Amino acid sequence: MTSGSSNDTNFSRTSLGVLEHLSATSGLPTWVLTRAQGGVSQALAVVDPSGVLRVHQAVSKDVGESADSRLEVPVLLPDGEMFGELVGFGGTPPAYSWFEALRTQAAAFGTVLGALAHAERSLAVERRAADRRAPEVYEGAADPLTGMATRQGWEHRMRHDEHFCAEFGENAAIFVIELDELKRSNEMHGHSAGDEQIRTAGTIVREVLGDHHYGARLTGDRLGVMLVGIPDAEIAEMERLLRQGFGASDISVAIGAGVRHPERGLEGALLEAEAQLEHTHSTRHAPTPDATEAAAVLEAIELGAIKAYFQPIVELKTGAVVAIEALARWQDRDGVREPDQFLRIVQQAGLLGALFDRILDDGLEHLAEFRHIVPNLQLAVNFEFDSKMDNTFHHSVSTLLAKHRIPPEALSIELSERQTFELPATVRNELIAVADMGVHLVLDDFGTGFASLETLTSLPINGVKLDRRFTGQVVNGDREPVVVKAMIAMAAEAGLNVIAEGIETQLQCDRLVRMGCRLGQGYLFALPQPADSLSVVLSAPLVSTF
Repeated sequence: MTSGSSNDTNFSRTSLGVLEHLSATSGLPTWVLTRAQGGVSQALAVVDPSGVLRVHQAVSKDVGESADSRLEVPVLLPDGEMFGELVGFGGTPPAYSWFEALRTQAAAFGTVLGALAHAERSLAVERRAADRRAPEVYEGAADPLTGMATRQGWEHRMRHDEHFCAEFGENAAIFVIELDELKRSNEMHGHSAGDEQIRTAGTIVREVLGDHHYGARLTGDRLGVMLVGIPDAEIAEMERLLRQGFGASDISVAIGAGVRHPERGLEGALLEAEAQLEHTHSTRHAPTPDATEAAAVLEAIELGAIKAYFQPIVELKTGAVVAIEALARWQDRDGVREPDQFLRIVQQAGLLGALFDRILDDGLEHLAEFRHIVPNLQLAVNFEFDSKMDNTFHHSVSTLLAKHRIPPEALSIELSERQTFELPATVRNELIAVADMGVHLVLDDFGTGFASLETLTSLPINGVKLDRRFTGQVVNGDREPVVVKAMIAMAAEAGLNVIAEGIETQLQCDRLVRMGCRLGQGYLFALPQPADSLSVVLSAPLVSTF
């Protein structure tokens, strides 16, 4: 029985022809071309008179081992890399000299198939890359919010990629990404806020996965990503980077992952990813753990287990520390937990105000100590609010400033650009009242696209923090640095201080200075750290570029 692809390429037709020739002339009736990917061997072409083996199915890596005679030769790509194996078996043991002659013949066929596989795979990869760069041209209109393909384009691409995977035995996986709070965002802030969330999610997917993915908007709140032709280890790394990217963006998502298996194809991987997503939902929304975790967070806030860690903000030219940002950390017996591990529980329990008061109180207390080392040192604190916020914000800030005898101008309140979109009137009035005291308001995550210009004109903003994604672009390509420089110039023209977040290399620091950015923070200077170790950091410049 012969078996090839239902939509044959030169590679599949030639492979099948080689196997038919070997079956007819070698004395070994069954031949299979296999390729091992991701721990699974797949049959790319099969000639099996018994009808047991099927093309595009998983096969044992030692297929035919129990036969009287078995021959196995490698199929090598032109650079010597292993592509697959030609395996023949069955019949009676032949004479040694004849068997070695057969091995030589099969090896020659293997060389031809390797060269053909390389040529056709390369061509297929180029075509897929062109499709990925222009989904609106190749597969229907692109989704206007994410810039990725529509559901129709996704289904079209899945059919083509499944053929590619089956034809060449390629590894593949699918991610399904669901925006957890899109419905709530639409209800609280209007559909324009939800649209910005979707748009940002699409940007994150494209930036994290680059040319390794094909992305689409599958439903209103779900994005899909196909990863084709990469090893299992890289699939896991891509998932980690995705989670990290969304964690840094303040957009809550759930991610389901499915790996392609030969028998189930990419459709099976999609079903596996969706099933994993549903399991995540059922686990996450169990009421008892949420109640228990909320009680634990409240206790941690009240007893001081959640406290302020501090990261310096420096003058980039001199390396002098001019401010410190207070960041919430939860210290327990298992170590130090960052906000992405507990902020959701804080939000659900309505404890954002209590958390802010705790970090502000802790931060101002230590600022009073640190100002003995750096007299004009300032403090920055992140402010998050929810729909339950009342009119106690101004009271809390003024009370705590008076308690620690800190002048209002020494405090900066950092507002997430995401949260300032369609700001509720109550919150806006509280922020304006705090600014009237002399407290600085700083727009965090500047440039992520939510409400930059509207916020700059409707609130008394003193400064902006350039989002870390733009900081990373100052050393990339030709266009990216121009965009960053324009953003810095625009903010400076408006009389705003600009702080660059996420500076990790000296090259980034130097280029930001040349672009006109005066202040920055990031791992290049210091990690967030507890108060008792910060005095050493404050005693000397952290970096000097000029």
